[in-house]
Amino acid sequence: MKLLSSVSIIILLCASVILSQTDTNYIITEEILNELLEESQDEEISSDLYDLLEDLMQNPIDINTVGINELQRIPYIDFSVAEQILNHRNKYGLFFSASELYSIRGIPVDIVKKILPFVFVSEQAVIAKEENLFNDLSSNSKIYYRSRLKNDLQIRKGFAENKFAGSKYNIYNRLQVRYDNNYQFGILTDKDAGEKYFNEFTSAHFFAKDLGYFKNLVVGDYYLEFGQGLALWNAYGFSKGADAVYPVKKSERKIVPYTSSSENNFLRGAAGTIDLDPLSVSLFYSRNKFDANIDELTNEITSTPLDGLHRTETEINKRKTGEETLIGGRIDFLKEDLFRIGILHYQSVFNHPFHPSSVYDIEGDKFNYTSAAYDIFFANINFFGETVYNGTSVASINNLQFSLDRNLQFVSSIRSYPRNYVNLHGFSFGERSGAVQNEFGIYNGLKWRLPFGILNLYYDQFKFPYAGFDNPLPADGNEFFAELTSKPFSKVETKVRYKKERKELEYKIKDENSIAERNRENFRVEITYEISRSIRWKSRFEYNIFSVKDAKLNENGFLFFQDLRFVPAQNLNIYGRIVFFKTNSFNSAIYEYENDLTGVLTNIAMYGEGIRLYFLLRYKVLSYLALSCKYSETYKPKEKTLGSGDSEIKGNLDNRINLQLDLSF
Repeated sequence: MKLLSSVSIIILLCASVILSQTDTNYIITEEILNELLEESQDEEISSDLYDLLEDLMQNPIDINTVGINELQRIPYIDFSVAEQILNHRNKYGLFFSASELYSIRGIPVDIVKKILPFVFVSEQAVIAKEENLFNDLSSNSKIYYRSRLKNDLQIRKGFAENKFAGSKYNIYNRLQVRYDNNYQFGILTDKDAGEKYFNEFTSAHFFAKDLGYFKNLVVGDYYLEFGQGLALWNAYGFSKGADAVYPVKKSERKIVPYTSSSENNFLRGAAGTIDLDPLSVSLFYSRNKFDANIDELTNEITSTPLDGLHRTETEINKRKTGEETLIGGRIDFLKEDLFRIGILHYQSVFNHPFHPSSVYDIEGDKFNYTSAAYDIFFANINFFGETVYNGTSVASINNLQFSLDRNLQFVSSIRSYPRNYVNLHGFSFGERSGAVQNEFGIYNGLKWRLPFGILNLYYDQFKFPYAGFDNPLPADGNEFFAELTSKPFSKVETKVRYKKERKELEYKIKDENSIAERNRENFRVEITYEISRSIRWKSRFEYNIFSVKDAKLNENGFLFFQDLRFVPAQNLNIYGRIVFFKTNSFNSAIYEYENDLTGVLTNIAMYGEGIRLYFLLRYKVLSYLALSCKYSETYKPKEKTLGSGDSEIKGNLDNRINLQLDLSF
């Protein structure tokens, strides 16, 4: 598999002997993402999710000044944990150190460990506590630069046949400059493999906080997060996962500068929030172009590809042919620690009308949305939700989260997304990866800390009341999930998981397309052993059963991996994994989320028969310089080709090497 020589190259590129500070935040971030994303069945996961955590690490939240809503931006801080932090602060005064969170009896130790990288206690607050003095010293400027190179070592069909306009390298560069934690400028360029120019995609923004009348202001590229995602949200988000409670609630950030390399579903213009305590007013305007296929006869948009690829003549011709103008605003009424109510309205206008039978199943070129969102705290209960009207129908999601104590949390959610409610900028909780259309569902989740471990349970019932582009008839389904995480020994953690999903989908039965019941069962056992402070060993076995009785489909598959994390020095992290898998087809594929370069999320569907392995090294050469490199390969001995279309590889080996440089000073 040509492995030995490739690994040797990586080691030579990354080896060094200079020691630096411990890079524990990187490890914790990877663990959080693994827990939140390992249930995802999407291979394309936006870096926006990583950017959220990275932004919080670079701009941690001061727990001496923060309110309950902003605290919930941090992963694993729900309303009950946030309430515990504020109650402790109100009772005992300001925090001297973030480590004081360990002393709050209502917050489990494992939760404190996960949130510490994202919080801090400012020196000004400590001085104010001790001496009642105010010290308004601005912090130094901070510069962050990242450069990334990805290279497929095999030649894909598009390159072999000279269909692609550019080189095979994927090149990414990002620069961010921050001053006084209130001002930020960023610029990003990205070139996909096969594209011609290094700046095929360019994004830039200027972001400021507490600038005159504005609480925040952004000029350039940005996105919006309001309510529970029914009207306006980032193009990606967390959905059902291993934590049965946390992913249900979306913690809005309102106006967020855009730092991702995804080339669609962002806004370009200006937005700002004015604070008129207890009211706040957010205004936004955007005019942005996007990739679209336009029917030459009707001049209508027939589809909007989201892959952002511009390699072939066909792909280049669709580049930026669509344009959207979006304008709107939101008014929030906030009573800190009690409730928040937000009213939003915006209008979206396109330069071409959508074809009524397109993939989005929408018609016209002008759309209006009016939304009301609420977030109410009462004792140990949190009510939150959002309702949106688009001129023809009403979509709504309403949720209740209850915490009996630190050991028992429960969430219940009801969602109703009508057939004729369509929103290109929505991403809400549900069965279909954020799609807010043609779905009714009831979700109940429980997280219970028992003497012998943590039990996560959820049961989701859903139905698609009308025919859609993926089903010719109405359909329904349900999903049950159970996972027990325990520590039988101080250095050993085990996870046992069972998941069963029943869903009605379209299948060909006796040469006719009809609705049939698909069943999928998944079993997983995982053992993690902290051999020492430097070595962690993880083993996982997963088994998948897939069946469609009416179509006489019965398949199964398994996946087994051994994973090693080795920290031989304070500034060097080494990851390695070897995966063995065998499934009958893609139907019984098993998804494997894996470590990657900082800012990259990788979730691969393993199907067929073969072996996958990767080695990842992250070396912090100096306090301001980090180098990362990853070698990965998938080997399927029984295949003659891998991939399809222009991405096809002749042979049974798909391998690549990725390199990254991070500077921060």
